[in-house]
Amino acid sequence: MIKKVLIGITSGLLIGIFVTSIFVTDEVNLIELILTKITATSIITGIFTGIYAYISKSKLQVFLVAILIGIITFYIKYFITGHNFDPLTMGAFVGAMLGGVFAVIRKVTHSIIIYNRLQRHRKKGFRNKKHHYYS
Repeated sequence: MIKKVLIGITSGLLIGIFVTSIFVTDEVNLIELILTKITATSIITGIFTGIYAYISKSKLQVFLVAILIGIITFYIKYFITGHNFDPLTMGAFVGAMLGGVFAVIRKVTHSIIIYNRLQRHRKKGFRNKKHHYYS
């Protein structure tokens, strides 16, 4: 679970910096990009998406719920701070990006597991050596 939450934090940080750099037209340094409300909200969305990705086994469900988590988190930020950068669109965008990250990571790790299993079976041989039906 800690691994998924850390993935959520780092991907939320990177997505938040990306989204902030789109909206901030002034030239700012990296620390100022990290300390914005958008980046903080993206990190919080990443944490909750990471927790849900640990619980759920469906990539599509993680993707869709990540969008919902993003929308809810950005609306809560809007109600608390009054920071109006279209919370619905930004929440859906950040949630979709985070959901996509978790779906890709799950697919890649599953493919690696399948590949390793296939290699192990090839090494041992697919058939039992006692029963040669084709010899």
